[in-house]
Amino acid sequence: MVPPPFITGWLRLPNELKAHIFDFLPLTAVIAFSSVAPTFGMYALKRLRHRLTVLTERYNLPLYTLLLILDRSNAVISGSVALELVHPTGLIPNNLDFFCPNQEADDLCSFLMSKHYVPVPDTPILPLIIDDVPGHNCIDSVRTLRHSGTGATIHVIVSTSASPLAPIFSAHSTLVMNFISANGVYSCYPTLTESSTGVRNVTDKIVPVQPRRLLDQEKYLRRGFSLIDGCGPLSATAVHAAQETCIHRTRCLIDPFTAVFPFDIFRLSASFWPKTEWRLGCQLMLGEGNIVTAETLIEVSCDGTDTWMHGNNLGRVSLAERAIFSTLTPS
Repeated sequence: MVPPPFITGWLRLPNELKAHIFDFLPLTAVIAFSSVAPTFGMYALKRLRHRLTVLTERYNLPLYTLLLILDRSNAVISGSVALELVHPTGLIPNNLDFFCPNQEADDLCSFLMSKHYVPVPDTPILPLIIDDVPGHNCIDSVRTLRHSGTGATIHVIVSTSASPLAPIFSAHSTLVMNFISANGVYSCYPTLTESSTGVRNVTDKIVPVQPRRLLDQEKYLRRGFSLIDGCGPLSATAVHAAQETCIHRTRCLIDPFTAVFPFDIFRLSASFWPKTEWRLGCQLMLGEGNIVTAETLIEVSCDGTDTWMHGNNLGRVSLAERAIFSTLTPS
């Protein structure tokens, strides 16, 4: 059997050129590459782990130690590091962002302190703004630690939930809805992200201006990313297609839109517990053409039967709004 031209062409490339090309492939291309043949999957895993090592080497945490932290505390890495991993631009992020469940924060910080990280006192600046209120956007607290020798900075974002993903899905846009777990790399909006585009996420209609979120958005705009509004209002008559760009649809990590690259080459996907589903902030058209905003809503399932809802203003979804959401067909 004659191998396809792509395989023969790739095998003829010098190793240095292979590495250079691969280190700028986005996550969906890495996944497609790994599916060509088992040896390609092994090479993809090797290069992606190398990319993660380069992005985190300044923090004095070897890759094995980093994955150990994520595994033992059920934490994830998100923010600029995860974005650069799934959509390489050549940027080296200034800090490392861990997201952890509320019950794991003390143990995670204690482990980092054993690696010569020192807590940085968080002195509140008065008057407090809405971003600093505990529980807002599913963030219980943010702890900052700095390495005593190198000065490298780590942020530990503590979730209000048993799921570390709740603050990620409450972020300012889909640009930062990527993360690294102990089991794999995830990009929840890969098509948008790899085109350097993010959809704005409305998490609070009571507080329309959130200063810290605006600063975060401006940071990514300066890096060449763009932000757009989501799809138009959903109504009982305006049906939305099942696609990645529909912000009205309830999403989960095992749906067909999420890009996942497992760290185990013998697996096609990487699960994450607890099961976390989300729906972005969106607009709905009620009767007589009235348009209302529905805030981000996150559902976390624990122990198989217990379900917790997370959001800034729970209980504000009316029966009319619920009826419109029920018109969506499953993904």
